Amino acid sequence: MSEIRPSIVSVRPYQYVGANLSNIRKVSNPVEQNNKPKGMSRGKKITIATVAAALLGIGAIVITRGKAAAKAAQKAKLLADIPPELQTRFSAIKDLKGKEFVDRAYSELVEYMGLKGVAPKEVAIKNADGLFSVTGGYNCIDNTIEFSEGILTKLCKKDQIGMMAHELRHCKQYTDMLRTEGITVEKYVESTVKSMLERAKNNGFNMQYQFAYNVAKEQGRLQEFLTNVKKQWTKDLSKKVRENYKDVLAMPKIKANSPEGIKAYENLKANSEYVGLGFLGSGSDAYRNNPVEVDAYAFGDKIEEMFEKFIKAVNI
Repeated sequence: MSEIRPSIVSVRPYQYVGANLSNIRKVSNPVEQNNKPKGMSRGKKITIATVAAALLGIGAIVITRGKAAAKAAQKAKLLADIPPELQTRFSAIKDLKGKEFVDRAYSELVEYMGLKGVAPKEVAIKNADGLFSVTGGYNCIDNTIEFSEGILTKLCKKDQIGMMAHELRHCKQYTDMLRTEGITVEKYVESTVKSMLERAKNNGFNMQYQFAYNVAKEQGRLQEFLTNVKKQWTKDLSKKVRENYKDVLAMPKIKANSPEGIKAYENLKANSEYVGLGFLGSGSDAYRNNPVEVDAYAFGDKIEEMFEKFIKAVNI
């Protein structure tokens, strides 16, 4: 900020000796003939002091207003990319903590994303953390969202709301699939089952499936085994989907050739190739690069960024 300085007060080179204008004379030296300085009148001292004080007061006001303007500009810049509706919702949760913050933030996100009546009514916190991370997940068969306990004990508010936004984005992805013309419940489930079969094959902890898979392979009937498993899983899970997504299936259909419909078909394919997190709670490149995860991470990160900017703005 530029320095505010009072104007320089110059002393006039004329002095009144008397009331008669003919007595005005040029003063080249403000010293009397006895060489003693002529004292300044009390009135002039008060006048100059008053002017100086006023100028300093004006300077202080200008500086204060300048700082206020700078803060207002900084605040406006931080809030510029945050939708007004989201600012209102952030304001409602900014002072909450712990489970209360998680529950209210989840509710606000559900409404903001237009998922009321579609998304799970609440989040469940019951799983243990992964070895290296706090984990969470959206179950596309049960329509539930669960987090490990670390979301309450290890994450700050920014990360908590980002994680919830990530999983709710998955909810939107999968409910949009079920609402899109041409994507039946069976097609939706078959996509999920294809992914489940691949993961089961590579999951050493699923000993029952591994044993049956290896026996069928040794007996030369692996394809028959896989066909039967796929058929049975699709039948069982389709029944669950119809129960758990009853409200979603009753909603108006999304046109297949609309942007949302095209995206739904892309996500259906991506779902069939989904690999999920590792058993330690870590994600591979294949997991991170899957389109449904790319989209969910981008959305979660965006919500995090906006929440962080909002908090900075209100604290200015």
